[in-house]
Amino acid sequence: MTEKLNLPPDSVLHQAIMEINEPIIFQRILQNAKGEYAWKLFEWNLSELAEKFGNVKLPFRVGYNARSMSPQWEVNCPTISMTLSEFIENMNLNESDKKWYYFDYKYMQEWFKDKPEILNSVNWKRFGINKTGDDSTLWIGSKGAHTNCHQDSYGCNLVAQIRGRKQWLLFHPNSTNFLQPTRIPYEESTVYSKHNFFCPTKEDEINILKIKETPKLITLEPGDVLFVPSQWWHYVESLDFSVSVNIWLPVSSDNISRVKEAIVKLIVARIGKNVCRAPDEANSTLSYCMNLLDIVLKECKNMENVESSFKRMKHSTWTVKDLIKECPLCVKLPCELGIRELEEFLRMKRERFSEDCTEFFNSNSSKIDTGTENIYSSARELPEQIVNALCHPDIVNKVTELLLS
Repeated sequence: MTEKLNLPPDSVLHQAIMEINEPIIFQRILQNAKGEYAWKLFEWNLSELAEKFGNVKLPFRVGYNARSMSPQWEVNCPTISMTLSEFIENMNLNESDKKWYYFDYKYMQEWFKDKPEILNSVNWKRFGINKTGDDSTLWIGSKGAHTNCHQDSYGCNLVAQIRGRKQWLLFHPNSTNFLQPTRIPYEESTVYSKHNFFCPTKEDEINILKIKETPKLITLEPGDVLFVPSQWWHYVESLDFSVSVNIWLPVSSDNISRVKEAIVKLIVARIGKNVCRAPDEANSTLSYCMNLLDIVLKECKNMENVESSFKRMKHSTWTVKDLIKECPLCVKLPCELGIRELEEFLRMKRERFSEDCTEFFNSNSSKIDTGTENIYSSARELPEQIVNALCHPDIVNKVTELLLS
């Protein structure tokens, strides 16, 4: 029989994760005293999972296990549609495939709305969250499938590893300037780093090693749940065939973050259409921005009243130490990378590939239908540096401060 974990009530656990501002790993938290999983999704083997998915064609993004001077941006990656059965068969037949495949950031409800068994195979009740697969996103990837280093504009994140292993490298929000933030390619609510963590160049390494805050390195195993606090940067890579599910949770600062994102959206819509994937309807974007600002001003006033009441209450904010003391058997801290460990990590990533895929992306990017102009061909009209300068977090923060004041 598995040792009893003595976990706090679900509501207390939810309060703790909403107050903690450091990444933490939960182990065995989705299992009972007998070691049985609370999620059906864990119980199905690959064959059963493929059978449950049926003939649904899933769009997999395709990349290369090879060197490139810059990140393998999503806008330059083609997609191929496969059922889960076809994907698994493809993985079995091509174990040494030089390509990687990623069905990433897909809301389960959109793809399995007529398959309630799949949607109900996930629930977040253990964290005091009354949500299922209807509100969760699914990630299925082969070895090498990765998400470029980025920062989410809103909320915090809970990620459950279902199958395989995933490596997470996380950086404190104070690392932003060292990570060279960019809004090109543009994706709403996502700030990318220009650095290529999949196969860093020597220049990438030099700049990354300047980061003063100690990064966290995590390898998620099946059954692990990772908590990613608001504003933490993260690079994620599948170490083998992997399946994971996540959910984003709103935080109190999201209203102000939405104003910042509206400002960026307005800049991109107005002047960035030839540089990145600009939102349509610039005028409607302006209207959206103004309406949002009005809503946030009211919300900020309400928040002031709530905070004043909250301060009068006797409450001690949860810390990581508190949670470890409360749940010593299921809460684990990520590994911290010192300067030498980080240097070795980056060197290993840089030297692991002998082939180069830069030429493929440069020669084929025009053939890939992204629905937008390729970012490399637009430098003549409006250098991307201008958009990045106007959308730099420091500038957006200052504009937001002036608007709200």
